[in-house]
Amino acid sequence: MFAQSFSVVSLALNLLKAKDTGIITQVRKNDENLLRKLIAMGIMPGLRITLEQRFPSYIIKIGEMRGGMRIAIDRTLARAIYVRRTR
Repeated sequence: MFAQSFSVVSLALNLLKAKDTGIITQVRKNDENLLRKLIAMGIMPGLRITLEQRFPSYIIKIGEMRGGMRIAIDRTLARAIYVRRTR
Protein backbone atom coordinates (compact mmCIF):
# COMPACT_ATOMS: atom_id res chain seq x y z
CA MET A 1 0.00 0.00 0.00
CA PHE A 2 2.56 2.57 1.12
CA ALA A 3 5.55 3.00 -1.14
CA GLN A 4 7.40 5.41 1.12
CA SER A 5 8.98 4.53 4.41
CA PHE A 6 10.57 6.62 7.09
CA SER A 7 12.56 6.15 10.21
CA VAL A 8 13.16 8.27 13.25
CA VAL A 9 16.77 7.92 14.21
CA SER A 10 18.51 9.62 17.04
CA LEU A 11 22.23 9.77 17.50
CA ALA A 12 24.60 11.08 20.11
CA LEU A 13 25.36 14.79 19.84
CA ASN A 14 29.10 14.13 19.48
CA LEU A 15 28.38 12.43 16.12
CA LEU A 16 26.79 15.52 14.57
CA LYS A 17 28.65 17.92 12.33
CA ALA A 18 29.08 21.60 13.19
CA LYS A 19 25.93 23.63 12.31
CA ASP A 20 23.67 20.54 12.46
CA THR A 21 20.33 21.17 14.13
CA GLY A 22 17.96 18.74 15.77
CA ILE A 23 15.54 17.95 18.56
CA ILE A 24 16.77 16.34 21.76
CA THR A 25 15.10 12.93 21.94
CA GLN A 26 16.64 11.61 25.14
CA VAL A 27 19.48 11.92 27.58
CA ARG A 28 21.46 8.96 28.84
CA LYS A 29 20.15 8.02 32.24
CA ASN A 30 22.64 5.45 33.51
CA ASP A 31 24.79 8.05 35.31
CA GLU A 32 22.71 9.99 37.83
CA ASN A 33 25.32 12.76 38.32
CA LEU A 34 25.52 13.30 34.57
CA LEU A 35 21.74 13.43 34.33
CA ARG A 36 21.53 16.00 37.14
CA LYS A 37 24.15 18.16 35.42
CA LEU A 38 22.23 18.12 32.13
CA ILE A 39 18.95 18.98 33.86
CA ALA A 40 20.65 21.82 35.75
CA MET A 41 21.82 23.23 32.39
CA GLY A 42 18.27 23.07 31.06
CA ILE A 43 19.04 20.29 28.58
CA MET A 44 16.00 18.03 28.27
CA PRO A 45 14.07 16.11 25.61
CA GLY A 46 11.97 18.12 23.19
CA LEU A 47 14.26 21.14 22.95
CA ARG A 48 15.79 22.33 19.69
CA ILE A 49 19.58 22.12 19.72
CA THR A 50 22.28 23.31 17.31
CA LEU A 51 25.87 22.13 17.45
CA GLU A 52 27.83 25.28 16.67
CA GLN A 53 31.37 24.03 17.29
CA ARG A 54 33.10 20.70 17.98
CA PHE A 55 36.64 21.69 18.96
CA PRO A 56 38.23 22.46 21.41
CA SER A 57 34.91 22.01 23.24
CA TYR A 58 31.38 21.42 22.04
CA ILE A 59 29.42 24.67 21.81
CA ILE A 60 25.70 24.09 21.64
CA LYS A 61 22.80 26.44 21.24
CA ILE A 62 19.61 25.46 23.02
CA GLY A 63 16.23 26.92 22.11
CA GLU A 64 14.89 29.09 19.36
CA MET A 65 16.95 31.13 16.93
CA ARG A 66 16.96 34.52 18.67
CA GLY A 67 16.26 33.61 22.25
CA GLY A 68 18.54 30.61 22.50
CA MET A 69 21.32 30.13 25.00
CA ARG A 70 24.84 28.94 24.21
CA ILE A 71 26.61 26.41 26.42
CA ALA A 72 30.06 24.81 26.26
CA ILE A 73 30.11 21.11 27.13
CA ASP A 74 32.71 18.37 27.09
CA ARG A 75 32.68 15.14 25.10
CA THR A 76 31.19 13.11 27.96
CA LEU A 77 28.13 15.35 28.07
CA ALA A 78 27.90 15.42 24.27
CA ARG A 79 27.79 11.61 24.24
CA ALA A 80 24.90 11.61 26.73
CA ILE A 81 22.60 13.80 24.60
CA TYR A 82 20.70 12.05 21.80
CA VAL A 83 19.33 14.12 18.93
CA ARG A 84 17.03 13.59 15.95
CA ARG A 85 18.53 15.68 13.17
CA THR A 86 16.20 18.17 11.52
CA ARG A 87 18.61 19.89 9.16
